[in-house]
Amino acid sequence: MRRSLVVVFAVVLVVAVGPAPARAGLPTLAVGATTSVSDTVGSGNTCAGFLDERTHLGDLGIRRVFASAGQLPPADALTCQSTYGATLWYSFKTTCTPAAVAAGGCDTEIQNIAAAMPAGSYLTYNHEPENDMTGVQFVAAFEHVYAVAKTANPAVDVVPIYMSYQWRSGSTHVTNNGTGGDNEVRDWLVPAAYADAYGLDLYWQASTRGSEPDDPVSVGSDPRMIRWYNAVSGLGKPLTLPEWGIDDDQGTRASRGPAIRASRTWLTGHNFHIVCYWQLDNWYLDAATDPDGVAAYQELVAAAAP
Repeated sequence: MRRSLVVVFAVVLVVAVGPAPARAGLPTLAVGATTSVSDTVGSGNTCAGFLDERTHLGDLGIRRVFASAGQLPPADALTCQSTYGATLWYSFKTTCTPAAVAAGGCDTEIQNIAAAMPAGSYLTYNHEPENDMTGVQFVAAFEHVYAVAKTANPAVDVVPIYMSYQWRSGSTHVTNNGTGGDNEVRDWLVPAAYADAYGLDLYWQASTRGSEPDDPVSVGSDPRMIRWYNAVSGLGKPLTLPEWGIDDDQGTRASRGPAIRASRTWLTGHNFHIVCYWQLDNWYLDAATDPDGVAAYQELVAAAAP
């Protein structure tokens, strides 16, 4: 699985004209921790931080890294995969607008990023695109990114990631499914020919009660997840939960263990192959404040062991 990996550095300058074949499928189950570009050592942004998280949560196998302007994957991330088996999931944005991406304006950036990705890694263009564009714009751009990236490096999985946690009443960037416009769930769906898997981010936070479940529950009991699961589950691709967080920010935090254990049962029974927890800020799983939550995530990590 994730321990036998090869780093690829060749740059390919051929622009694809259609989708390339996907590589072999995703692992049965891989578990990681998700963090952002501004994190510090100890929360996973550096390889040293990621390895530190392994001492808290178990043998994490996936490491998310983010870039905002067409940067190549950093050497720290490449080494973390080749040396420590921390499979890289790289989310990047380009220096082009979505329309320019779809027209080929940033092909060199995309080619160089994809070619630098290690074999067996994961690549996402503009994760959570609902913040930045319409669904129609995103699909056109992502299809082009997929074709270019897969030509440059067929050994990388290219995966769209949606912010399913925002798809609730009152959200400003989305509309209720079926009411028209270009921000329907259906308008955001990248066709299966241009996606090696689908990613659905989901957060629970007490301050948003009234628009999501009142208490932390299995992700399978969250209507926002179910809306998106119903939209993508029939497309014949593996599913992933690349960002996941549970936080009671309105008072003393109850154990997140029951919700994590119930989520594991639902996720593994519904074609989810990768789970990454947002290990930062109030979402953080800390043995000092929530030992049962940490134990539950460690159980999930252990279930993914080869």
